[in-house]
Amino acid sequence: MDPETRTPAQPPPAAPAAHAPHLFTLRSARVVTAPKICRDFVVGVVRAIGWGDLADSAAVCTSELVTNTYLHAGGAHLLLRVRVAPRRVRVTVIDGSAVRFGEGRAADDAVSGRGLLLVSALADRCGAADRWGVWFELDTPVKAA
Repeated sequence: MDPETRTPAQPPPAAPAAHAPHLFTLRSARVVTAPKICRDFVVGVVRAIGWGDLADSAAVCTSELVTNTYLHAGGAHLLLRVRVAPRRVRVTVIDGSAVRFGEGRAADDAVSGRGLLLVSALADRCGAADRWGVWFELDTPVKAA
């Protein structure tokens, strides 16, 4: 290739963690494999930005929220959003249900409810998103200078 016409090499982009905020989105069918696909997506984002120490908590929390969506929500799809900010990552799971939280979504207490307790224990913050979804946040550990 002629050096005069060759495209100059581009430096690799800066890690998203260095700039705020970045949003990564995955749309998934509401199928039995959705929890694994979404969990792997979130873990991939967290590791790619250099926050591998959050990977295990992010995996468990994502799996719990997506599993709840698979089991209890309506609609054929779900939307997963991973928002990276300078010192935290926020994962939101939005389902395709026409039924909002608190409007007829029944839970069987004998087999349900423990996953959200686990998310509450692992995440720094969690809650409902626009009543059609749920979210959690994990803070990055502050490193000593």
